Amino acid sequence: MRLHAGMNQTQMAAGIVTESFYSKVERGVHAIDADVLIQILTAHHFDVTTFFAQITNQQSTEPYFDLAGKITYAQNNKDLQTLDKIEQTIENRGRSRYGLRFG
Repeated sequence: MRLHAGMNQTQMAAGIVTESFYSKVERGVHAIDADVLIQILTAHHFDVTTFFAQITNQQSTEPYFDLAGKITYAQNNKDLQTLDKIEQTIENRGRSRYGLRFG
């Protein structure tokens, strides 16, 4: 949701937690208390139910959810260099998984 909203980690932390702590939560280094998570979501007017539904979908049916978020964030920031890197990543995954060649 952070990436889709075009926010960086400091903005998403909203002064509720430090950017460093928030970054570690995203990377799975630290866990976050449900109350704190709900405070962060509420600060940005994110629907808590939608958030948890997306997490459930991400784990079960959307293996490229994180990649889609990165694409959206790069598009929102007009970051062509990052979009090029993502394209290369997708092409490399296709080659290694299916023996495909692009271009």
